[in-house]
Amino acid sequence: MFVGGEFYYDGEWLLAQPVPTAEKRCFLNGGRACLAVIGDYLIEHSIREILLPSYLCPSILDSLERCELKYDFFQVNEDLSVDLEDFAQKAGGYEAVYLINYFGFEHPSVVRDHLKSLQEKGMLVVEDNAQAGFSAHPVGDFVFNSLRKLVPFDGGYLDTDLEIAPYLLKYQARPNRRLPLIRDYRQRLHDYLVGGTCSYKKLVGLYSRADRYYESDLVVEGDPGEQARIERLDWAGIRQRRRENYSYLLGLIAPIREVKPIFPALQPDMMPMGLPVYLEGVSRDAVYEHLGENGIGLFIHWEELRHDARTNSNTLAVSMASRMLTLAIDQRTSRAQLEYLADTLANGIQKVRRNT
Repeated sequence: MFVGGEFYYDGEWLLAQPVPTAEKRCFLNGGRACLAVIGDYLIEHSIREILLPSYLCPSILDSLERCELKYDFFQVNEDLSVDLEDFAQKAGGYEAVYLINYFGFEHPSVVRDHLKSLQEKGMLVVEDNAQAGFSAHPVGDFVFNSLRKLVPFDGGYLDTDLEIAPYLLKYQARPNRRLPLIRDYRQRLHDYLVGGTCSYKKLVGLYSRADRYYESDLVVEGDPGEQARIERLDWAGIRQRRRENYSYLLGLIAPIREVKPIFPALQPDMMPMGLPVYLEGVSRDAVYEHLGENGIGLFIHWEELRHDARTNSNTLAVSMASRMLTLAIDQRTSRAQLEYLADTLANGIQKVRRNT
């Protein structure tokens, strides 16, 4: 049995008719593309520094540095909440701030109200919903997502009332060398997992080439074919399935004392990306390896943070990244797969304990 991993085509969640997004949302190639446009806008409006959360993927810094934006960090607590005291001390010196809705969970009203008060004084808020999809209660002046983290399609929506059309012009007509490769990969991955008809080596090669192009080619324009499929997805059904899986898996892992859920309850209407947990008293990396050996492909958010010189001076963030693991609860996952995941996780923890 397999659980998690990259998304593949299966057609299960496609509707007969599209469900268009709001008109002011601009469809771009993904989260990185959205950040490129946001960064260009900030620089053009003489905003050259932005305040970031201490817990983030270093690829965000790559995007901001490309625009020559400078940055500093406010502290994020172990439960992924904002350290409001640290934030308040630092925010006064910045005209822009970056907020991440981790794993789809919105920040509490005290944080959102504080941001609104800063917006009234002229601060711009960049709201990162890469892990949240479509937020029901956005607060940002820029709100963007990255849908390849949730479904097998490339693209992201940038939602803003600010004028961004001039910042799209320089990226027009750039070839998307990644797209044919990742489409081939997603088709072959389904064949490999379900029917065993594709070689693992071929899959790795396709994904590696697609990933290299994603890093090297700054493609901003969204692909109409990807957008058409995204807008035919049953997003309400996907959200409901993810919520059901999240709640079910919470119950399955409750007896495992080494596993500590970061968010022990779902918020109303939200769509969780995964079920993030800390592993306590046992090596996360050793357990992660055991899961991989047993067909369970999970993600670590964010492993890169531990090794990047720009982020690894924050001891709390490094500790969090060293212990965190995101359990799969996406819409592909059946209850049998969730049970297999929980059993394998418990067995892996016991195995690692015995070996140490």
